[in-house]
Amino acid sequence: MATLSTFFAIYTDGSALNESFRSPAGSDVFLGEMGALQLPGANDELFGPHAAAFGRQKFKRGFLLGFKRELKGRSEAFFEEVRTALLAATAGVKGYGLDVMRLWPFPLEQAEEALPEHVLAEDLFSVGFTDMGEHGMRAETVGFSKLGAREITFEFRDRKVLEEAALMCGHLADWLMEHNARITHQQSMALGFDRISFFAAEGAVAGAFRGWHPPLVQKLVPPELFPGTGVFEVKASPPGERDHFEDLTIPLRRSMEQRLTQEELDLVGDSPHAMTTAEVKGFISGLAEIVAFREVPTSSKDSGWRIRSVAEGDSSETGVMSLADLSRRAPDIVRYLSLPQGVVLSWDSKSTLTLDRSRVEVDDDDDTELLS
Repeated sequence: MATLSTFFAIYTDGSALNESFRSPAGSDVFLGEMGALQLPGANDELFGPHAAAFGRQKFKRGFLLGFKRELKGRSEAFFEEVRTALLAATAGVKGYGLDVMRLWPFPLEQAEEALPEHVLAEDLFSVGFTDMGEHGMRAETVGFSKLGAREITFEFRDRKVLEEAALMCGHLADWLMEHNARITHQQSMALGFDRISFFAAEGAVAGAFRGWHPPLVQKLVPPELFPGTGVFEVKASPPGERDHFEDLTIPLRRSMEQRLTQEELDLVGDSPHAMTTAEVKGFISGLAEIVAFREVPTSSKDSGWRIRSVAEGDSSETGVMSLADLSRRAPDIVRYLSLPQGVVLSWDSKSTLTLDRSRVEVDDDDDTELLS
């Protein structure tokens, strides 16, 4: 069973913490003072709006406050109880807190605002990006380990998809919290149209590996409290090529294009996977003289998309084609595939788009999940 855990380094002007706080139910709690004040160094990366101000502070005392519990029930409940305990322990104390496993500092006087009452997955982790020059970007999360999960790292070459990369990490954290499950070595899952796979840094060998966690995390939290969870390298498989792996540039770009298309058209939907199918009539070779509409799928393999050529003299034959094959014939159609059931798209001979949304059912509470 996975272990939920979180640790806070508390730096004060000399004040001690309040030890009479209510511990989260069923949790192990650790509170100890630092023998020697351990502060972030010049090479330690911190995240959040208070990172710069934190670096300018002078502190006299430091404490480590930690909470651990085996995963039972909702993950959110544990972190909300931790918030209550932390606020009680630091009430009236001046200084800064550091969410160690997220590397996120915050003023204790603003802790109630900095630590949300209702915790979302995005409140648990940070993601840093390293510019590797001509080799693109590398992303690394800090904080997935709170959920007993490995951190993730991945590369991409298009700097325009930075926001999409961060959103992908958020969707993955949502998945971990919602399903109370842990990803395993070589596991694959859908990222919208594409498929991604996870590879443990040490291969199939089980066990913790602290060496992949940031040096500051290792310095502040001893191994007996946090043995480490290690890291997954995330790779993408081109549609139809399950044994070939590459960086996440193309999946993130397609995901971004689908998201921006939804925003532009003010519609919300979900992206079918590349290996699902569409019903196709006539010959499709680009976004010209075709009509595309999405219906309720008739099977798990059916995307619901129906594509019709309206070119004069085109064949009237109807067949079934995978979306991967369709995307090779008409690459630009992928950005529209996440639009909802009921939408009708028409392109004329000059590739001008006409959209009919009159049959789309509007759901104000729709909360689309990209990862499944």
